[in-house]
Amino acid sequence: MNSLDYVKAAGLWLGFLLVAIACGMIRERFLVPGLGPLGGSALGTLLVGAIIFGLIYAFIGKLQAPTRVCLFKLGLFWTMATIMFEFLFGHYVMGHSWDSLWADYNIFQGRLWPLVLMVTLFGPLLARKIRD
Repeated sequence: MNSLDYVKAAGLWLGFLLVAIACGMIRERFLVPGLGPLGGSALGTLLVGAIIFGLIYAFIGKLQAPTRVCLFKLGLFWTMATIMFEFLFGHYVMGHSWDSLWADYNIFQGRLWPLVLMVTLFGPLLARKIRD
């Protein structure tokens, strides 16, 4: 990957944020009222993960022969940026407690957010494997 690819990757990450915000609005407006809090959250999270993977798949197709290491680093960058944004913005801007932020990571209580992070982390490698 060249420098411009990294700039595009950072821009795509901003797209991930927009997708997450839009899906959160859809979740709260339509999914939670129809499916309840747990069902709405689960379906909303799966929707976010599917859209993000679609964006990753399209992006990877435009790169010139990226190595597996490069793709892993790209996924790691996106995942770390997401976690840092979620905690820093969530706590310091939105005023959420640390406990409430950590609660989204508890898969034993039906929270599926870690799946989105897994898609973000391994999505570049999976997209390349599917494309090959």
